[in-house]
Amino acid sequence: MLLTLRGARVSGAYIYQLLTGLGITERFALQILSRVKMTAFVAGDVIWPKGGQVAAWTYIVSGLVGASVPLQEGDCIQVNIYGPRTWFGEEPLLNRYPSSLDYVCLTPVRAVCLPAADALAAFRDEPEFARYMALLMAWRSRQHSEMIALMKQGSPPLRVVMGLALFAEALYYNSSRPPTRGLEGTSVQIPVKQTVIASVCGVSRSVFSDAVHHLVTAGWLRVNYGMLELRSLETWLKFSRRHRQARMNITKPTLEELIALMRQAASS
Repeated sequence: MLLTLRGARVSGAYIYQLLTGLGITERFALQILSRVKMTAFVAGDVIWPKGGQVAAWTYIVSGLVGASVPLQEGDCIQVNIYGPRTWFGEEPLLNRYPSSLDYVCLTPVRAVCLPAADALAAFRDEPEFARYMALLMAWRSRQHSEMIALMKQGSPPLRVVMGLALFAEALYYNSSRPPTRGLEGTSVQIPVKQTVIASVCGVSRSVFSDAVHHLVTAGWLRVNYGMLELRSLETWLKFSRRHRQARMNITKPTLEELIALMRQAASS
């Protein structure tokens, strides 16, 4: 079985390795291999809306997908951004209830889709896969509750910084310049327009632009041909981990306070 990916020919061995890497046995992987499909989306496509049924557990080969909670006033709370080499959609699929999140493509996306029926069968019959999924769901559930609390209660500057940190997490494994010693000094460009990033952060364009100006001055961002580049990726990841877990002692921090916290993360 051959699939087309960015003009290249990708064999069924690629899909097979994805499946067995999740703890699925060789026998079961071969049984479901023909039903696993490669799918392409364009930026702005809604993969699943809130209230929709999740038809497949999905693996991102390339691109970014945002998961958000839509609000009545038309805004949304971004709870996660999924990047390359990431599976998503397991919670509503396994619990068999409609999605509580909107899943929207922030960039063009190439994805591998494991049909819901096969994912459920694997969860039922494949012990190692079930263990993997249980751990993933527990971790994601905590992540989502932490981000909802931060993004809903936090100040606009906090929403900008945490929103940018979500991009750092999503792009971490896709850095085009992997470091030889740790991550310090590594930078990565966000392949999304600033207007879209502001929307992801849930702030106005003017608030976002002001925050970007200060973060550029402080050395945590660089503007490159209108695109944003996250500098010192390790600092962004440390900041995100620390303040997800702490739930931020200050829920309404100023941008100056957040920049000071970034410096603390850099020195820790």
